[in-house]
Amino acid sequence: MTERTGDSPDIERLLVSFAPRVYGLLLRMVGRPDVAEDLMQETLLRAFRSMGTYRPEGKFRAWIFRIAVNLARDWIRRRPRQRVFALGDDGDETSPPLTPAADSPPDADVLRCERARWVEQALARLPNADREVLLMRYYGDLTFKTIAQATGEPLGTVLARAHRALKKLGDMFPGESHEPMP
Repeated sequence: MTERTGDSPDIERLLVSFAPRVYGLLLRMVGRPDVAEDLMQETLLRAFRSMGTYRPEGKFRAWIFRIAVNLARDWIRRRPRQRVFALGDDGDETSPPLTPAADSPPDADVLRCERARWVEQALARLPNADREVLLMRYYGDLTFKTIAQATGEPLGTVLARAHRALKKLGDMFPGESHEPMP
């Protein structure tokens, strides 16, 4: 989005349209729905207050995700002694390997939910910088170029992190096809 408008309702509508993706990204970064909700609201508030600093030559999506990622990083940094849990993680440091149970029911919905839980747990095991890139790419639906803009990192660094993270995820799921995440 490269247009700017001085009309407050238009700005509010634009910001609110990004809320679900921003929330999804934040939830996967911090692992807590209550914190993700607070960070999403703070992201939207900061973006609204800072609309005067937005440069139209940049991508609006990268700008708002940069605000969200920075807020999540700050929240994570302030809690160095707390482990960030993936959704559905039981906190057991000696959890079994991420492989499907042989006796899983053939119900597609159950399998899909179970796979999502495995992916969430695997993502939680990645280094923060690698996880951020994957979350922005596959959950935030951002291009690698936009991720580079949002993180302030060179494009090559973002691509290397994505490659490294996908390789690590592939190693966590032996026997699975290594197609890109949905």
